[in-house]
Amino acid sequence: MRSQARISWTWRSKARRCLPGISMPKNLVVCCDGTANEFARHRTNVIKLFSVLDHDSQRTYYHPGLGTMEPAGALTTPARKLTKLMGMTFGYGLRDDVRDAYVFLMRYYEPGDRVFMFGFSRGAYTVRAVASLLHMYGMIRPGNEPLVPYAIRMLLAINRRPGVTRRVVGKAGELLGLNKKTTSADEHFGLAADFKAEIGCLQCGPHFVGVWDTVSSVGWIENPLTLPYVADNPSIQIGRHAVAIDERRAFFRNHLWRPSPGRKAHGPRDSMQVWFPGVHCDVGGGYRESESGLSKLALEWMLTEAKKAGLLVIADREADVLGRTGGSTYVQPNAKGKQHESLEGWWHFGELIWKKHYNWKRQRWERRMNLWRRRTIPPASFIHESAYGRSSRYISRLPADAVRVSTVNPGTPSDEVARVKAAEKNGGHVPH
Repeated sequence: MRSQARISWTWRSKARRCLPGISMPKNLVVCCDGTANEFARHRTNVIKLFSVLDHDSQRTYYHPGLGTMEPAGALTTPARKLTKLMGMTFGYGLRDDVRDAYVFLMRYYEPGDRVFMFGFSRGAYTVRAVASLLHMYGMIRPGNEPLVPYAIRMLLAINRRPGVTRRVVGKAGELLGLNKKTTSADEHFGLAADFKAEIGCLQCGPHFVGVWDTVSSVGWIENPLTLPYVADNPSIQIGRHAVAIDERRAFFRNHLWRPSPGRKAHGPRDSMQVWFPGVHCDVGGGYRESESGLSKLALEWMLTEAKKAGLLVIADREADVLGRTGGSTYVQPNAKGKQHESLEGWWHFGELIWKKHYNWKRQRWERRMNLWRRRTIPPASFIHESAYGRSSRYISRLPADAVRVSTVNPGTPSDEVARVKAAEKNGGHVPH
């Protein structure tokens, strides 16, 4: 029997009464995995989190990730392989993944419900794109599913950097399903406001968005697609982001939350981005279980934060997945666990491709080759205490002004405000 001792009875009883008739507030949980990840032997943190959810007391949804499954329209074997490769390389299929997650929410959402979203890698970008869609166009009412592709097409046609919309449409318009007509961003924002008002969309801001190592390699190979409100979304109430310190691949640039200049409202309103030791999958999971000690640190932190926000989990199952029950199936979080090297084989060629990178010191976008560089940790960032449990050489590479946090005592929004004010006083730029 499942233990229910540590699950809030109030929320459990409310959720169970509301699920059949959908008449009381409930949790809607969306989980989107990374590129080419699916339910297999080596499981990501998204799958592990999904496996501990109390599915009886909240609506849950899982998507295996870009590049995992061939689209229904790919009938021949070469076509299936090509479309799957494009999903892994260019982010082909983002539109469909955003649509599927949005339609799930559309079918079950009622005012007062709490929307939780979790994602890893490009799956993290997917859930942040869904949150952007909700911010700009609201929640389309059930029964109007044909309007969803139209809203997504408008969203994908917008890019925050001047001139990029025209290049994306010109080079990759067919790939992403965008119209070839060039429209200014202001026109698209105006269309979004008109759409929300005239269609009668509901207001729906995500209650909690939890992501592991969001990457922005979605779109054209040299110039990834950058959607509005993905980096700064005031509709998100709580945002938690686990970021990999040691990932070096040019095609796995991290996509941090950071305030957009000139905006009055920023978001997530309660945000924390914590850097963890290891490469991409050392944070988001996906290596064999015996080598997953590092990724369990980020999983435990995310579960702790999400439960505080009201996520319902099965306590016994959570303890099992975190290796707390003494069994041999799952390992425990381990600060000294194996750190992998992801920059191998063909990935080395990507280091020689000119791509746009954000220079945190100069606070501007630059085009350059990555040349095997490590990621830049912005000033006054949060770094998980597990990073300080590794070698002295490793610790020496960590920024001196970093804020050390733990899973048990991860900091509070007031800590975040104090941190930002202190950094700004010293002339440093601090992203959310």
